[in-house]
Amino acid sequence: MNEFMYENYMQEITEKTHSYNEYILEHQNNVRKAWQEMQEKCEDEQFVYDDFWHGMINYAIKHHDMSKYDAEEFTQYRNFFYPCKYETVDKEAFNTAWKHHYRANCHHWEHWMNEDGTFRGDIDAEYSATATVNQVNNYIKIYTGYVEMICDMTAMGYKFGDNALTYYEKNKHEIKILPNWVNMVERIMKKMAT
Repeated sequence: MNEFMYENYMQEITEKTHSYNEYILEHQNNVRKAWQEMQEKCEDEQFVYDDFWHGMINYAIKHHDMSKYDAEEFTQYRNFFYPCKYETVDKEAFNTAWKHHYRANCHHWEHWMNEDGTFRGDIDAEYSATATVNQVNNYIKIYTGYVEMICDMTAMGYKFGDNALTYYEKNKHEIKILPNWVNMVERIMKKMAT
């Protein structure tokens, strides 16, 4: 690569990195917008009127997709979605980054899955007085994760012209929601679609 090509490459990589960062920021803002909409449309849901759940979800929304700035994700995502002319798109690196992303973020349904497509461990236990600390922690993560997932899907709908329910219905055969949570997820999506 000669000096002229190198300068062009560096300019392009800077522009593509900026564009990808702008996309992340737009998506995070759309997730916040979806959370505001959800609070209006789901005012009778516990996560809106209960201070504990509201605070947990506010925190999750505020930090939505921050792992996209991790070394394990940022460059790999940028390379895949915003490739430069002189780069080879590294699909394997992107797949590794995607796995890191959903493992780090409980708002992805894949977070709760094993490699073989089964649900992970004892994560769908009922929340009760006899629950272990681990079960309570998982319950909190599942509840906040699924609410954030719906905000995430709604935000993607703002960008691509549909809504969480439409996306879910089209992809229901692939999306695996924990059995005890399907009714809640679908109920909230239906409220958001009105």
